[in-house]
Amino acid sequence: MDPEEYSDLIADLTPDLHIETTPVRSAVGRTTATAITAPRSVPHFAASAMDGFALDGEGLNAARNGERIRVIGDTPAGHGAVVLQPGCAVRVMTGAPVPTDAEAVVPVEFTDASQTGPAPEAIRIDSLPDSVPPEWNIRPIGEDMKAGDIVLPAGERITAAGVGVLAMLGITEIESPRIPRIGLIVTGDEIQGTDQASETGTEAAAASIFNSNLPMLAAAVRGLGAEPIEATSSDDADELRSVLTTMQAEADLVVTTGGISAGAFEVVRQALETDYSTFRRLGMRPGSPQGFGRFGTLPLIHLPGTPQGAFVGFHLFVGSLLAGQTLGQRWRKGILAGPVLRQHRNAVTCRPGTFTASGEILAADRAKMPSYASADVIIRIPRGSASPQGSGELSTGAVIDYLEC
Repeated sequence: MDPEEYSDLIADLTPDLHIETTPVRSAVGRTTATAITAPRSVPHFAASAMDGFALDGEGLNAARNGERIRVIGDTPAGHGAVVLQPGCAVRVMTGAPVPTDAEAVVPVEFTDASQTGPAPEAIRIDSLPDSVPPEWNIRPIGEDMKAGDIVLPAGERITAAGVGVLAMLGITEIESPRIPRIGLIVTGDEIQGTDQASETGTEAAAASIFNSNLPMLAAAVRGLGAEPIEATSSDDADELRSVLTTMQAEADLVVTTGGISAGAFEVVRQALETDYSTFRRLGMRPGSPQGFGRFGTLPLIHLPGTPQGAFVGFHLFVGSLLAGQTLGQRWRKGILAGPVLRQHRNAVTCRPGTFTASGEILAADRAKMPSYASADVIIRIPRGSASPQGSGELSTGAVIDYLEC
């Protein structure tokens, strides 16, 4: 089974989150519950795109003849428009409303007027294009957004620019799904926390490894705009079930790492396989062992215990659930900058990569955690041919699938 098929299989484990009202000022990282439409046009009045002078057609013709143009008004930004008399001019600042009958705004630099100080009584236009475009330097109503336009579709993750767009429209609150709470359970007797680093004198400590999966996945959860709930479990099945029972009252989805292979101490598999979870070996590297299920109504995703397998599996599968999309929908296209990537005959392979200055993707030499630490993306290397002569390769310049990480 390829990872895309597996993602389709587990799609119904997406957390079911209730909708809540969220202030726009604190909405970065949240997603929109419904499409947001513009309640008004931006700008909602014809606005000057320059500091200059608004003229009608009669005034423009007089300016071409070298005549001085009488200035009858001054409109800073934020003030109401002045009525323009035929053949006259109104000084307007950038963003200020332009008089209804104006055909153009002539930049102040094109005139003999000072760029600062009070408006002059009259101006002479030193230079004017032979053909002035219609509404020259006038921003029409709705140039940025028209009333009724969809400005953020449903399910869109809100960025700082998105907050700016909503603020431009005067929107102060949005409807957004509640921030998901993701339970993380790292399993294994061999795991020790960094606070145990000084306990080096025992035989058990010598055989232990630091718990890198928990802080790594907690950071990844936060990076996706969710809230982690952190826990560990030994290789005791009763302890794992007890931790899951506690998680039922707190988490929307639980992710475990480790304990899902075919060994004698695979606690997740032994505790859950019969009644709660299903386990598969996927055609992917790293992270072939995977599992999923429900503990009561609580959705479960089971990742391998190796850090690179847990990292890749999280971004491919948990990331897809939190995005509300399947993995097949999330891959993006890029150009491989090198080196040549060998394809595995029996598995989709994932490799870390970085963007070059020109936007291509440079693959790391290895798929170890230090390479993922500096990676921008996870590269998808498809299965190669099944022939015994070779498994195929992706050459420099090839179009590749990738996922940002």
